[in-house]
Amino acid sequence: MTLHSLRERTLLVIPIRLVLGFALLGAARIAGARSGPALLAFGIGLLGIVFVIFNDPRARFVGGSADPLPLPGDATVAPKWRQALGASIPSTIGVAALTLIALGPQPTLAALLAGVEAGLGVAALISLGRVDASLFVDPKTRAVYRR
Repeated sequence: MTLHSLRERTLLVIPIRLVLGFALLGAARIAGARSGPALLAFGIGLLGIVFVIFNDPRARFVGGSADPLPLPGDATVAPKWRQALGASIPSTIGVAALTLIALGPQPTLAALLAGVEAGLGVAALISLGRVDASLFVDPKTRAVYRR
């Protein structure tokens, strides 16, 4: 059984999201977004997604999760690249794909989406302190285990 560390996944995806967000902002500028509107859109996207993530009204309807299972003796931890990829699907890759689609016809919208991408990284960074380093997840079953 190959598991992913929740903390390591979070640590690995933060720089991916931040670098990708700023690179996509640069691509939006190259594609024709004017500086002022692009930076404003980027900031709105970044702050907007961080606000939504930490103030999601659906969270009050989610029941308490079950206690983590004990870590199986035969469990191994996935390599870092696999954990980073797992943490990037679908949100990071999906937002990047939508940003690339918007580059040509709507470069300012692409800048907004680049801000969303970077905001996902900022939200992960903010939540890092709350991620328990002893928790692991099976990406196939979504079962959570504690070391």
